[in-house]
Amino acid sequence: MKKLLSLGVLTLCNITLVACGGNSKSTDTKKNEMTSTSPKKTEDVSFKDDTLKIEMATLKLLSTEVLPADENLLREKPQLAITYEVTNNSEELISAATVWIACMGLTQESKDTINKLTVGMTPQDEKFAEYTEHQLDDIKPGGTVKAIISYDLDDTETPVILKATQGMAGKELGQKTINLK
Repeated sequence: MKKLLSLGVLTLCNITLVACGGNSKSTDTKKNEMTSTSPKKTEDVSFKDDTLKIEMATLKLLSTEVLPADENLLREKPQLAITYEVTNNSEELISAATVWIACMGLTQESKDTINKLTVGMTPQDEKFAEYTEHQLDDIKPGGTVKAIISYDLDDTETPVILKATQGMAGKELGQKTINLK
């Protein structure tokens, strides 16, 4: 059952990534068509004060928490849970999960390696219900949705580095160190 749920999460992430790639290309095409008339400027794209601003959306980090492993909640490993909200700045429908997966990457460094963290099961804890309710829904232009994502941790001591980029293959916009203790 747990492996089936994990497979479902991985499939959802893959579908989201494919959707992000499609949106990214259409956005690039629109940018090229509107180069001189676009009101957005490159300097409007940033990651500072826990807020990511890209052309299509604004993503604000709300909180981070290390959750212990709990078989009853389908959590095989400790997880780093991150709550956030996304506001749709575009005229197209987007989802909070799509913006996160396209723009955020998490790593932990050891003596010899940089470990890219993998997305874990969405926390099923009751206290996160408001974040799971609409995280996969389409956000209307101008709308805002709260969401949550979690990453499996092998190491609950070493800080996690969150790097924000301007889309999946975009330039790095900044980073944040998340202390786990």
